[in-house]
Amino acid sequence: MLLAIVIVGAFAIMLHEVAHGYAAYLNGDFTAKYAGRLTLNPLKHFDILGTIMMLIVGFGWAKPVPIDSRNFTNYRKGMLMTSLAGVTMNLILAVVALIGLCIVTAVFGAANVIVGYGGSMYYATASMAARYAYEFFYYLCAYGVTINMTLFLFNLIPIYPLDGFRVVETLAKPDNAYVRFNYRYGNFLLIGVILIFTVLGYIASYIGVNLNIFGQYQYLFIRLMNIIQNSILGGM
Repeated sequence: MLLAIVIVGAFAIMLHEVAHGYAAYLNGDFTAKYAGRLTLNPLKHFDILGTIMMLIVGFGWAKPVPIDSRNFTNYRKGMLMTSLAGVTMNLILAVVALIGLCIVTAVFGAANVIVGYGGSMYYATASMAARYAYEFFYYLCAYGVTINMTLFLFNLIPIYPLDGFRVVETLAKPDNAYVRFNYRYGNFLLIGVILIFTVLGYIASYIGVNLNIFGQYQYLFIRLMNIIQNSILGGM
């Protein structure tokens, strides 16, 4: 399970950054290309603190791709495409992972490695290698959905330095008060929002109320994956 989290997390974050750089490249900015960042070599995107956070809390980041918006042939178009490229990539990866989950369930179900019974799953008589293979690919796809959707939703928050803020900044009028406020206090605001929701989540859990927005949608996706899994196995 931990290996699946590390693999999915690393590729989700890395491809998010590569998408930013490639979108900038398409709009006339070759900064990321000249820096050697339009590559799938993870060492080029490695960030020590982001990697440590990924291993400790399951959420981290890669080294940001360098972008110079002054090189864009069309500033507004370039900024919007570049800002939304990362979250678009995460959404695509989440969809691919969900499709992969269906394929994994169908393949291993057809091989009688897993069997659906009464809405639950259990292993049929199968080799340990087949069981481990199923569990690995299942978790790889399942975390592929949840981690990429977490990055998709989190980065759309309109707070500096997230992608959602870049969209707001691009569409806002010059010298916008919200933009100026974020450049000065955005980092602290983002940390504050994360801490507040984390604390409220712990408090709410004691009184039976779930205020964890990301946890809620992850729960819904897990439910969806279970429904898909049961439907595929039920038809075999």
